[in-house]
Amino acid sequence: MRSLLCLLPALLLYTFTLAQGPANKAGSMIEDRAARKLVQAGDARLELGENEKALEIWESVIERYPRNTIRFEAHIRIADHLLKKKSEFDKARAHYVAACSETNENAQQRAYAFLHTGVCYYEAGRFGPCFKVMRDVIEQFPTAPEVNEAYYYIGLGHFKRGHFSRAIEALEKVGTVLTPDDSKIDKVEAGKRLYIRIDDKDLAVLDPGEKLKVLCKARSGDEEVVTCEPVGRAAAMALGSIVTKLGSSESGNGVLELRGGDNITVTYIDAHTAEKTFNEKRLKQVQVVGNGVPRITDGSYEVELQAAVLGKRVHLQIIDADHDLSNDRDVLKASVEILRRKSGDEIDDDIAAKVASGELNEAPEGETLRQQIDPLKLVRTFPVSLRESEERGTFRAAIALTLDPEQQNAIQAAPGQILRLIHEDERHLEEGRRTRSAEVGVIEGNLGEMRVTRTEISDEALRLNTKLRTASALTEVGNHYKEFGLDAKARLKYGEALTVCEEILERAQEVGGELLEETYVQLWRIYFVMDELELALQMSRRLLREFPQSTFIDEAMMQQAQVEQKRGNYNQAINLYASIAKLPDSDLRGDGQFHVGECYEAMALKAPAKQAEHLFEQAFLAYQKVYENHSESGRVGDAVARMATFYYKKEDYTRAIDVFENVIADYPDANFLDVILFNYGRCLYKLGRKQEARRKFDQLIRDFPESDIAPEAKKIVDALQKNSQ
Repeated sequence: MRSLLCLLPALLLYTFTLAQGPANKAGSMIEDRAARKLVQAGDARLELGENEKALEIWESVIERYPRNTIRFEAHIRIADHLLKKKSEFDKARAHYVAACSETNENAQQRAYAFLHTGVCYYEAGRFGPCFKVMRDVIEQFPTAPEVNEAYYYIGLGHFKRGHFSRAIEALEKVGTVLTPDDSKIDKVEAGKRLYIRIDDKDLAVLDPGEKLKVLCKARSGDEEVVTCEPVGRAAAMALGSIVTKLGSSESGNGVLELRGGDNITVTYIDAHTAEKTFNEKRLKQVQVVGNGVPRITDGSYEVELQAAVLGKRVHLQIIDADHDLSNDRDVLKASVEILRRKSGDEIDDDIAAKVASGELNEAPEGETLRQQIDPLKLVRTFPVSLRESEERGTFRAAIALTLDPEQQNAIQAAPGQILRLIHEDERHLEEGRRTRSAEVGVIEGNLGEMRVTRTEISDEALRLNTKLRTASALTEVGNHYKEFGLDAKARLKYGEALTVCEEILERAQEVGGELLEETYVQLWRIYFVMDELELALQMSRRLLREFPQSTFIDEAMMQQAQVEQKRGNYNQAINLYASIAKLPDSDLRGDGQFHVGECYEAMALKAPAKQAEHLFEQAFLAYQKVYENHSESGRVGDAVARMATFYYKKEDYTRAIDVFENVIADYPDANFLDVILFNYGRCLYKLGRKQEARRKFDQLIRDFPESDIAPEAKKIVDALQKNSQ
């Protein structure tokens, strides 16, 4: 039979391009055109750095065209900005959820929005809901590239929880999903994994365990053999993959070493073709490309700058595998543009010229002709050469930035102008030539320790919001230090964050509104991680009092309940958690209900035997409500696991086993799977099923070697083995 050899590049982080969805049946072509022009107007504002105006325009699309499918594009654009630029995870998630609507017929948009709903949970540290959403992505969009990222975030979530074996299991699956879109199968990005799919009906007659060999040969010299495994019982397809990287050829090492601009020839021997010939060679040519990424950074080349300082060096970096052409440190040619803002008269002259030439005749709805003119004027252009660093495919240069027009080997600019790094990307995963750029403002002053001085921000609210984001970033850094046990460094960062917040509190109280609300939220979060529980409690109560309609109400109540739980005031905590569970629109309802059960359990452990039994019953009922009433919660698996433990303590081993099976099958990311396996083994042992019990203990040791109860499981396995001899 004739076979088809397909190759698929895997991108760990999938770059999403918003596709135009099908026109809404209820909307007219005129409405579609107007809505799309508004979306594009928002894009233009974003490119000019007018972020808030861009958000307003996209919001207007949603308000004006509530039934047009183009509103989903606006939702995603807003969500992307809130997630990636402002770290406002809850607000971003609301827009992604809107784009997930079943009325959105664009499957690519829905998969992207679904995935990023989970990313919002991940970034907010809420791994339970994150796991659930990511599993839904895998189930609902099994052939979409987003599945790669879903496994990626599941793995990272387990890693942060300390479940290293489950993290590795999920991360190993990254990249194993193939998309049916073959529009890019003739390219692979250097450094990414190359996936090979062989479609051949003859594969169904292979013996069990038999595999196929495919030869991958790079034009630059490296050759590697890739083993492809048949998929399914009556397989007509086989899959294989190999890691690629930039470097000198070393055949036979399992890694395909490449050069910039390389080509790969993949050869498969078709044993029996449709033309009744034998051992025909099937060839596929794959072009190696690199997506160019320009950046303007600090001296470490790690942190992107918001401004370049006159009198200092500006550090330029471009990552592009296409220009790694030899074993030497290659050179990449690029350019730097210096731009300034046009005056009003210059913009009017441009409008007149474009109208006279017929280039402009009308402005999109919501825009003026003035807004169609590029507000920046090119002052001068400098050619620059970037030399390849030790990291292949990464090119860097450090060039002085000066006011002095006579200074040699320097870039001349003035305060208030804009410096733009331009890279012409000729080969990449998309089609055609792309101009990639990065830009920063030029200022006078100093950038010590990531702080910009002598920078004027005309908008007071913007200045305060910037400080608030700084406090949030410092708190996050402190949290990372705390995760690694660096408590002294963590407290230092928390102290810096607290100083920033306290500096703006008085001014935020004068401004009021959303700024003050978010300042309260940030302060209580800082106080809480610093274990300043009374101050945290006061701040969250102030939020509830002054902003009773706040979207942070449930989080504030949750924080208050956690304070009371930490203090051992379980009844007060239960009342607060129960109130959260009753909030109709909160996505913390399941968490609240789960914590009710935790509090009852904690009370039971401290109570006399007679009272303890009743409290354990209350805990069981609380966990059961999570399972029955909050199926959307990421806490369901944990709640069911606690219910099973309750059965075990009651010596109802058969019912406990039923629950254990349910958790293992339906909740692979439950937080207590090691405990479940341990108790599962003990239940089987109690029922006299010792060999089955041993298998559960063995699974615990194998899958959760880092668990605190793994050594105890090992002792039991050793004892069972000894008794069986």
